[in-house]
Amino acid sequence: MSEKYTNPAVTVDIVIFSVFDDTLKVLLIKRKYQPFDNCWAIPGGFVDYNEPLESAALRELEEETGIKDVYLEQLHTIGTPGRDPRERTVSVVYFALLNSKNFKIKAQSDAKEAAWFNVKELPELAFDHNDILSCAIETLRLKLENFPIAKELLSDNFTLNQLQKLYEIILDRKIDEGRFKCEILKMNFIEKTGAHVYGFKKHISFSSRFY
Repeated sequence: MSEKYTNPAVTVDIVIFSVFDDTLKVLLIKRKYQPFDNCWAIPGGFVDYNEPLESAALRELEEETGIKDVYLEQLHTIGTPGRDPRERTVSVVYFALLNSKNFKIKAQSDAKEAAWFNVKELPELAFDHNDILSCAIETLRLKLENFPIAKELLSDNFTLNQLQKLYEIILDRKIDEGRFKCEILKMNFIEKTGAHVYGFKKHISFSSRFY
């Protein structure tokens, strides 16, 4: 094949969000190998030749953080020339929301460390991962206003005040209490399960909330 049409390498990056300690968190790993060894980065890596993209993302996530069996949504594809000093790469970016109480993170064979970071207090990130993360945060906020993705971050039963607090943390702004209650009930995602207690409706599945 002509060098002009040499195929770029394909990689995956996985942005994992959670909310705790009243802050929006992102899961990062400290890189073990060059380039950017000892730098913090979004989990990810190269896709094997015969490997489906989502399988590669799940594999890399488990190999670097110990997290497995999560639903990933494909977010974005980025392929700016020069983004990886090793070779021409195109990365398919995935993201997910996790309740951190349900997952134990531990750096595995492909990472030195794995840790949650406040999205407002990030270390310098490897590659173009600051841009990837900015895109993921913007998408998360847009989806939050139109889909019941907050279910992944709450217990089965919650108060409207708890739900509003979660929205305010992710959107990074205060919300009028009366307007929030009116709008969230109008969206028909939740139902009463007790006195002043709500839950997400049973028929809502993870994938249907995103499409």
